[in-house]
Amino acid sequence: MHRKFLQLSSQLTVFLLLIACGGGGSDSGGGQAPPPPAPKTTVVAIGDSIGNGFDIATPWPSILGGKIDREVINMSVTNERTGFGVTVIDQLIDQHNPSHVFILLGTNDALRNESLSGAVNNLQTMVNIARSRDVIPIVGTIPPLTIGVQENRNTDVINRGIRQLSNAVIAPVRSAIGNGSTIVDGVHPNQEGQELIADAFASVYP
Repeated sequence: MHRKFLQLSSQLTVFLLLIACGGGGSDSGGGQAPPPPAPKTTVVAIGDSIGNGFDIATPWPSILGGKIDREVINMSVTNERTGFGVTVIDQLIDQHNPSHVFILLGTNDALRNESLSGAVNNLQTMVNIARSRDVIPIVGTIPPLTIGVQENRNTDVINRGIRQLSNAVIAPVRSAIGNGSTIVDGVHPNQEGQELIADAFASVYP
């Protein structure tokens, strides 16, 4: 009787240990598998007044959504520069869980003759943040500024920097716009220009 009691007691101990360890029948220790990541159904566009159409044209992010069949969250704000993008990109990724972020910034940096190298550095920071969050950054070269010779030279400097960004997909917006005949006020593209910008971004997606 005493031997049977010890045998039963030993079996009960093993059983309780198996329960405590989750049954021992799984490579993960028997715990629940983590839930799959939420699907990335949107993309985000970050820009300036060119990206909101400036009340003269349908903006390129709206056109782009139809071309790539994705919902585009448009965060384009008039007068904003590249530093704006650095401040909002993390929050936008948190809010919208995008697969891609489309960036068209730098025109106002060039227009105001501010630090051109600083503008490129800001764009590289945005790219780095996106990559660290498993988001693909697509950066557009900026359109020409026909408002003045120096301003247009500034766009050329920024565009050279954009083409050298690390870990970014580059959308050829500048070459798509061409000589600037679609720029109606020295800064903003007309409807044809907005279509060309959307085409340039769509050409490198995904």
